Amino acid sequence: MASKPKRVTYNDPIDDNADYLMPLQYDPNAPISTRIKPTKKPTLPTGVFGSIFLPFTLLLYAGVPISQFVIGFIYIGQCTIQQFIALYMILSGFFGIAFVIVGLIIYMKVVKQASSDNPRSKPTIVKVLIPIFVLLLLFVIAWFFAGQVLVFEVKLRVELFDPVLPEYCHPNLYKAAYVLIFVDYLIFLIGIILNIMSFMSPAEKNDNKKTKRPTRNTRK
Repeated sequence: MASKPKRVTYNDPIDDNADYLMPLQYDPNAPISTRIKPTKKPTLPTGVFGSIFLPFTLLLYAGVPISQFVIGFIYIGQCTIQQFIALYMILSGFFGIAFVIVGLIIYMKVVKQASSDNPRSKPTIVKVLIPIFVLLLLFVIAWFFAGQVLVFEVKLRVELFDPVLPEYCHPNLYKAAYVLIFVDYLIFLIGIILNIMSFMSPAEKNDNKKTKRPTRNTRK
């Protein structure tokens, strides 16, 4: 007489009296249309260049170099007391705009690569642009402090009303250069805080993290 086949069940981890039938096994001979294909979970970009705070900070800063470039170009040669103030504004604006554009390109490439089949590898353009981004950042910071020397050293002697005097500097040029220095400090502070927040934010839970699985029990 043939023996009665065993019935394999799962025990509920909460209720010991609840049983569940064992799920159906995967049939390799089943039609392709009936097979369930596992969906690949998109990988979120990590690091400074993959943080959402990077484009936010760059776009917040973008208004400063654009203003510097336009104002410096308009009032070039209209600051007798310190001719380099207009040059400082133009160069600071030009390299600041380039810094923003390169940073946004890197962010978009990193985000796009994170959703590809090989998220770990970096595109060649990103490997080229990251050193350029760092050099632009260093130049912008160095030129920023150099500009403070140019602007603050004539603060007590500058003449904003009489263009005939040798101490004259156009008020729109000098006031813009003066105010934008403090705006730069504020944006730098915001950028530092946002990047610190991006590192302190809780990381995404690992998919391979061990979870409690229901125990198996065989009954005759």
